[in-house]
Amino acid sequence: MQANVILCKCSPKHTFGIRVEKRSNDWVRTWAFKIDEERAKGEGYDGVKLTGTFEPVDNYPGCPYCGGTVGLSFCSCGRINCSSGGSDPVDIDGEIVVERTCNWCGETGYYTAADVLDASAGRD
Repeated sequence: MQANVILCKCSPKHTFGIRVEKRSNDWVRTWAFKIDEERAKGEGYDGVKLTGTFEPVDNYPGCPYCGGTVGLSFCSCGRINCSSGGSDPVDIDGEIVVERTCNWCGETGYYTAADVLDASAGRD
């Protein structure tokens, strides 16, 4: 079994790791845990680059800070954010989007449902 840990932020101060497993050529989220950025760097989690979809398993505990279990958002800076925060969904030119600010770089952008649910955990 192939497994790894990707980093995510629920807020600018709340970093956590998400344990993912490779199943049927895709990644699934199996566990999440609080971790500070220095320890994550020491463990090498800050350098993990994976792509694909990251659906949660049925018993995935979700974000250890807000409890969110479904969405992740991928920022153009290459980092992952928790689904918490952001605006209420709005319709822009027939596309439902939410506005979110990246907890890593501070940039604000619009995310579609696909951007949130089919998040990439890094760019190669």
